[in-house]
Amino acid sequence: MVKLTFVIPSSLDYHGGIEKTVSRYFFYNDPDFTKTVIQGKHGFEGKNIYEIKSLYSRLIIRTSGKINFIIRLMAPAILQLDRIININTIKKIEKDSQIIYLTNNDYYYLFKYNGFLIWSEHGNLPSNYTGVKLLNSVISALIRNNLLFRKIKAVHLINCYNMNVVPFKKKFCVPNGVDSALFYPAEKKHETIRLLFVGRLEKSKGIDKIFNVFKNHVLDMELTVIGSGTLEYLFASPLKNINYIKNPDDKKLAEIYRNSDVFIFPSTLENFGNVVLEALSSGLYTIVSNTTKPRFDEPEKMNFLEYINSTEDGILNALNNIKSKLEYTGKYENRKAMHNFISQNYSWNVVLKQFYEKVKEAYLS
Repeated sequence: MVKLTFVIPSSLDYHGGIEKTVSRYFFYNDPDFTKTVIQGKHGFEGKNIYEIKSLYSRLIIRTSGKINFIIRLMAPAILQLDRIININTIKKIEKDSQIIYLTNNDYYYLFKYNGFLIWSEHGNLPSNYTGVKLLNSVISALIRNNLLFRKIKAVHLINCYNMNVVPFKKKFCVPNGVDSALFYPAEKKHETIRLLFVGRLEKSKGIDKIFNVFKNHVLDMELTVIGSGTLEYLFASPLKNINYIKNPDDKKLAEIYRNSDVFIFPSTLENFGNVVLEALSSGLYTIVSNTTKPRFDEPEKMNFLEYINSTEDGILNALNNIKSKLEYTGKYENRKAMHNFISQNYSWNVVLKQFYEKVKEAYLS
């Protein structure tokens, strides 16, 4: 029995893609693993779930942009302080765990652990660790020569096109997943196009640009916004053609997807985008930022996805041309084909089995 610990900066009941994914990892029944979770903030409670008081978690969750980047540069010092504050819990985890899996790679500095440490693409890869191309190249070279991050034994990629980019010798690729039994298409026909955004309400997700497009232009469509974050105030007052729902449960969320026609997600900082899988599995025509290319090239080839510039002009242009796209994606048989593709390649039943097979293979090899 392999003892595996997941480390997340927030908690399992936080409404982000990382937390939903780790929750799936944790509750999946694999007879060869016992699992533990360390949460960086108060939240979900249960057996084998530990909570630490993490200053770094508070800072990284509440900030974005340049401030967030500065905090990440200070990660080694802040996380050493976190280690001191939570020393008993962390030492217990280090003693009891055969594998520690980091969803935020900065948490490397929290541990003095000589066991099997896995770095994941849920956080930043060395190829884009700092945001500065030259410095990233230097970091990659140091890793390749075993001069930096030497405690990392393997890397889990969620985007397989990065396999040749990551400088670590031991690496494996398993994408994120979706509950294809919950997110499925429905036969529908709406007189007015229904547009949907699901995600954190932060500038990096592009929700402010979508809001401005609807505020400054007359569009013959309805927008539903789902999520929470620092830009919630944009939707504090009722707005024409815009519906805001904060955090519906999964059943209600799936119903909202099914009752929509188009999903828009112009996020520029996305490691994968679980919500994109939910939309495609629900048979929605999907508009995403071109910064996510080539992640969703297959749905693009199937005429269900479009890459755009994440600007107000890029969003407006895509929406002005949406009716012609819906002539194809509006047909139920085409939506069903898209759902089947997602189910065969990204359903949790497929992904979770692959994940534990790959972790086991990396650990034992």
